[in-house]
Amino acid sequence: MADIGVALPTRLGAPALTPDELLRIAETADALPEWDHLWVTDSVISLPFYDSVVLLAACAARTRRIRLGVACQASLGLRQPLVVAQQWANLDVLSGGRMTLVACPGESSGPSREKELRAFGMSHAEKVARMEENVDWLRAVSRGGPVSFPGTYFAVEDLELVPAFVQQPLPIWMAGNPPVTAPASRTRRVLDRVARLGDGWLTYAVTPSVLRARVEELSVLREAGGRQVDGPFPVCVFLNVNVHPVEATAVADALAAWSQQSTRNVSADQLREVSAIGSPQQAADTIGQLIEAGATAFIFELLSERRHEQLELITEHLLPLLR
Repeated sequence: MADIGVALPTRLGAPALTPDELLRIAETADALPEWDHLWVTDSVISLPFYDSVVLLAACAARTRRIRLGVACQASLGLRQPLVVAQQWANLDVLSGGRMTLVACPGESSGPSREKELRAFGMSHAEKVARMEENVDWLRAVSRGGPVSFPGTYFAVEDLELVPAFVQQPLPIWMAGNPPVTAPASRTRRVLDRVARLGDGWLTYAVTPSVLRARVEELSVLREAGGRQVDGPFPVCVFLNVNVHPVEATAVADALAAWSQQSTRNVSADQLREVSAIGSPQQAADTIGQLIEAGATAFIFELLSERRHEQLELITEHLLPLLR
């Protein structure tokens, strides 16, 4: 049985949801036991999102049961480590220990991303190195008690956070998704980072065959590295989803939503290849193939112009097929 989560549609710009609309989706998912986790997105300059930490605090205050997380925190390498630790310790306390952080290096190119790096005065390579160090730091400090950390970019002696993390340590997953056309060496490098640093793995836009091959490679790398993870190792797929009893309605709605948030034109067949779109049974079949390939969890992106309605359709018609 896979754990199922939903990503809040936090992208700003026309059309964008108001903060109240976003939090109503959070409250709805929290009230429905079929949903296991709720996620926000993250950026500073490169993409127009609400700040992830601020929005997670609002979600923590408006929910009681559902796990919360950021998928993924592409800005982790840009953020000051001590401030990050304090923010996430507070989030863990405010939520009663319901937080999961997904770290990722972010894209290395593009005008907005290059502008962001210039604003912080660092290269992409430095940002990635700082992200990796931040992961090690957060794992160390979240274990509780006084901690000394002799990092390259950040060092501290005999520090004890107050309030302390509820979860000791904080679950930290790694995002990693090299293109299908990437050289084998690049894929191995990305998956090796997941194996070394992650308590779980988040990926996206993968077919079942690609996922299966990468799960197998990741398993080999984790065994070779010898790093122990307490409990299961989640393999989570971020998946565009749109279901409707009438297949054509789901496809049309998904394509319309895609055109609003992306400048890249895709056909219905191209979108379906890495999404779960169509009738509830069609979507369930797609998800079932990914589960057979190794997925243990999913984050559903509501690829719809009517997000709250889509949440209800998925809850009523799709999730029972998955359970």
